[in-house]
Amino acid sequence: MKNVILQFGPDMHPVTVAATATIGSIVKNPSNKIILGYGDNVKALVGGVEQPDDAQVADGMTIVLESRANSKATK
Repeated sequence: MKNVILQFGPDMHPVTVAATATIGSIVKNPSNKIILGYGDNVKALVGGVEQPDDAQVADGMTIVLESRANSKATK
């Protein structure tokens, strides 16, 4: 088991996950979404670097979630 911290805005939520957990499995977890109040359109950052969904998590890691900017061009 590994302990990680999810942060979305000023809110932080400690999570205990399986040793094989990935960033994507934690970020997409419905319970975590409800607790922190984020949706599907977020990116996961570790140390300021965006992480792919299949990246493994390390014990004690803090995953910072940020909303993705709307990529549609406006005229």
